[in-house]
Amino acid sequence: MLLSSQTRLLVLGLSCSPSLLYAQTGWEKDGCAHPRPLPSYTKTLRPADLDKMAIYIEADQALFREQGDSELTGKVHISQNDQELSAQQALYNRQTGKVLAKGQVNFKGPQVNVTSQELEYNLNSGLGKLTGVAYLLNGTDGRGESSELIQESSQVTRLKNASYTTCPVGVNSWSLKAEDIKLDRSTEQGTARQVTLNIRDRPLLYLPYFSFPLTDQRKSGFLIPNFGTDEKSGLRISLPYYWNLAPNYDLTLTTNMLSKRGLQVENEFRYLTELHHGVIQYDALPNDQERQNTLRYHFDIQHLSQLDAHNQLKLQAAGVSDKDYFDDLGSSLAASTIVNLERTLSYTSQHTEWDFSALAQSYQILDNSAENYARLPQLQLTWTPTVTSPLPSLSASSEYTYFSRSQGDNGHRLATQITLKQRFENAAAYLEPKLKFQQTDYQLEQASNKSIHRSLPTFAVDAGLFFERELKTGKRLQTLEPRIYYTYTPFREQANIPIFDSSERSLSYSQLFNDNDFTGKDRIADNNRLSTSITTRLQELDKGREIFRASLGQMYYFADRKVSLPDETAKTGSRSEVVMEMAGELNDATRISGTAFADVNNKEISAGQVRINYQDQKERILNLGYSQRKGEYESAQIAFATPVTQQWTLVGAHEQDLKNDRSLETLAGLEYQSCCWKSRLAARKYLLSDNATYDDALFVELELKGLGSFGSGTRNLMENRIYGYK
Repeated sequence: MLLSSQTRLLVLGLSCSPSLLYAQTGWEKDGCAHPRPLPSYTKTLRPADLDKMAIYIEADQALFREQGDSELTGKVHISQNDQELSAQQALYNRQTGKVLAKGQVNFKGPQVNVTSQELEYNLNSGLGKLTGVAYLLNGTDGRGESSELIQESSQVTRLKNASYTTCPVGVNSWSLKAEDIKLDRSTEQGTARQVTLNIRDRPLLYLPYFSFPLTDQRKSGFLIPNFGTDEKSGLRISLPYYWNLAPNYDLTLTTNMLSKRGLQVENEFRYLTELHHGVIQYDALPNDQERQNTLRYHFDIQHLSQLDAHNQLKLQAAGVSDKDYFDDLGSSLAASTIVNLERTLSYTSQHTEWDFSALAQSYQILDNSAENYARLPQLQLTWTPTVTSPLPSLSASSEYTYFSRSQGDNGHRLATQITLKQRFENAAAYLEPKLKFQQTDYQLEQASNKSIHRSLPTFAVDAGLFFERELKTGKRLQTLEPRIYYTYTPFREQANIPIFDSSERSLSYSQLFNDNDFTGKDRIADNNRLSTSITTRLQELDKGREIFRASLGQMYYFADRKVSLPDETAKTGSRSEVVMEMAGELNDATRISGTAFADVNNKEISAGQVRINYQDQKERILNLGYSQRKGEYESAQIAFATPVTQQWTLVGAHEQDLKNDRSLETLAGLEYQSCCWKSRLAARKYLLSDNATYDDALFVELELKGLGSFGSGTRNLMENRIYGYK
């Protein structure tokens, strides 16, 4: 029988599924013995061309009445608008729209499948109740049960004595249970009362009240707590609270209980508008019990204003209450070795032919031996006019900076540079000559010679050839790319010029083709040298990717260098070390990369590093590394992750200082993974910045599929230390 009606049938389709509980991706399905059964539905005879809003009724036997209840028995099906109800028997009242179904009641919708013992529903009002409900969420592994599911209005659904889990039927690894859940579609909010998180049917966490969004929209509320431990601060228990202040800005406040130090509060404020966005972080430990109850704090501001298509304003500022903050409250060796914190306000204006920038920059110094100059301010203008071939390209730049710091010679610097170059090329070769002129003027405050002027020209020419051949298989292409680079800069005495921002460049393959041996503008190297190099590449033609690359190069000097940094000796010798680089794939699972510097005079490797990364389809990972520089350091690294069984994975990482025979960092951990939950345990020991003290930390994390993780960010720690781990 066909009933033409625009009334919705069972609009409770989404009511069982708060979006907070949607399943996450990347979980394995093995490890659980019982697959999840799905309700089966007999195919109905609903006509394909029938309006989807029309109510379609089908049954083995039916007694229809104009007045009162129509009786439907035997394979009853009622469908409308991609939703379907089946039962063994049902009563349907055409005048009131009321449906009463019993006996193997099944409801199938686009997003949920429901089975129940009994259903009462009104097609006209959209109100009803299901008793003894079990539900499965389509597209996820979420399922649960409820003693009653009540459709109180078209927008409000209530569940009594409800549960939720992503584990298959018969597996009770974890579940959420609540006495009462209210889902309000008008506000897209859900609330739950008397909530318990059960692990293997044993309560682990209790919340008297819990609220959550019904969509992916953000909502204020508590986030999942974290916990961990280390020697400096003891046991750490963190409880984050998220404030959804507006669609375009929010605040996360995290309260940390540190057993050795006291209460710490971390604040992160994020904002986003059409022109501005940024993050403001402020962390405070009001009374550090390990530091005579003193105030400890850290702030970090990251702001960007895109004023229009050409103009941008950026602010970066960080600071701490004391120089030991990261040693005491940081979580890594990298954090504990920070020597200064930058505060920079910059403005840039970019146009087709010219760019302008202005910045003010200073530092909070955490290590007095590494005090940088503040730039208050720095103004830079660059001009690159548009030219057409065969005219050479022209560029000019000018930079004014005032440098100051507590110790040293403060002063003004004006640096101007004009560059002229022309590139000639075809498919087999290229040639690019370049001429550069640099003028630098200083006005110093403390030096006896307060005015210093320096003018220097530089000439360079870069040339290269390209050869290629197909290998015998015809699937790979090998290239051979010889290259030469010559540069000449005459000597100018520069010993009386202070060092504001210059340092010596480390030798590298890219440095072979640079015309200055120093960074910054306070030193311009006198150079009369020729660089030669050769590169070969192996490419797969069908995939268009490079599978191997190797380069070798060296610099030849036609005169000794005279310019140097203060308290250093100018370099001599007719040639540099040989620089070698290579990177490639040994097979589909193994990549190797390395750099080496060979001293041809002493016939030894003066510095080098090599990395081997292995990762196969069985998710076994092995990373090996070695690096050394003669007389300075020598270290080795190993990191791995390997499945031990179908559920257990062993992970670890270690870095050893071979020169001083000591450990720099050690990490060991275990991960257990089933079809619906994961657990991670990791122990870590790392050297602090004093090069003598170690800190020990323990990390524990429980991750429930579709719910989130409880713990201390163990997964992030493993991802950072083990390349390829996910």
